Amino acid sequence: LARNTPRQPSVMRSSMCARPAMAPEETLRAFGERLASGDADGAAALFSEDATYAEPPAYSFVGRAAIRGFVRDFAARHHDASFTISRMLTRPDGQEAAAAWRFAYTRDADGLHRVYEGMSFVTFRDGLIAAWRGYSALLT
Repeated sequence: LARNTPRQPSVMRSSMCARPAMAPEETLRAFGERLASGDADGAAALFSEDATYAEPPAYSFVGRAAIRGFVRDFAARHHDASFTISRMLTRPDGQEAAAAWRFAYTRDADGLHRVYEGMSFVTFRDGLIAAWRGYSALLT
């Protein structure tokens, strides 16, 4: 994997629209922003229709609709969420990436604040996330 250096416009086209697809780093940052703001539709739109999302052993979803439901459910039960990528390595062809991140939120039910650091391995297809597999550790 090569370190993701200054962003270059992507020449890939998304199968969903005629505009250029985002580069992998832009896509993951957009996912983090949409997850943090509770934008389930926007977050899900970054995934292919048949995408897989897994955070073993806790979660595993198949399909954009299931991912949308997961984000929507999370947003309904949490606030003060943030998702920050600290480092990302991307294959030169942009089809795979590994990202180190920090995710924090506060649970509505009891005010419990949680902070996780983790690593995700992501596969891209046609400018969308086709597979996400993340591993994390609870810090607080």
